[in-house]
Amino acid sequence: MQLSKRAYYADFGIYAIIAAAMLVAAAALDDWRAFRQWLEAACVGAAFWTLIEYVLHRFVFHGMPLFIPLHGRHHEMPRAFIGTPTWMSLGVLTTAIFLPAWWGTSLNIASALTAGVALGFLWYGVLHHAMHHRRPRFIASHLTALALQRHMRHHYSPTPGNFGVTTQFWDQVFGTELPASRSAGARSSPGATSELASDQEG
Repeated sequence: MQLSKRAYYADFGIYAIIAAAMLVAAAALDDWRAFRQWLEAACVGAAFWTLIEYVLHRFVFHGMPLFIPLHGRHHEMPRAFIGTPTWMSLGVLTTAIFLPAWWGTSLNIASALTAGVALGFLWYGVLHHAMHHRRPRFIASHLTALALQRHMRHHYSPTPGNFGVTTQFWDQVFGTELPASRSAGARSSPGATSELASDQEG
């Protein structure tokens, strides 16, 4: 949905603070074994985010009638401040990840999984923002033309695909990777060509 500039950028600060706070709390346990367990679970959470990202993008944003028009606005206006309000994403993170993990394992593991997913979500947000807005410049300047073109194919190809932003792994696993051909690629669309050229110029 359309957000204010402040609401759009809130995720970047809030999720960084949440992950950092959970890391500091785990490190303060003064128990190396528990902290190592926390780090391992956080890595699992970050990896799990890539699957969550793919499933949400493919089956919710591009598959559920309620969300298709909302996400469609991002495709129509890729540089607009469109996203999910932080209070909503935090509510989903708490009820779908933190609470079930705490109930099924321990507070240490639950906080680690949540921190990992939060970091994955944060990295997704930063990377996706860099692809469309060329900010932050340090990250945008390190994006390859192939990565940009891959995401532009998702936006402008008539065939749905390339649902992963942080990784193309799940697109390859589930057969939704769009080929880098003129017929399916970003270069076949004037809008994609214009956006990509603007991105590359910075």
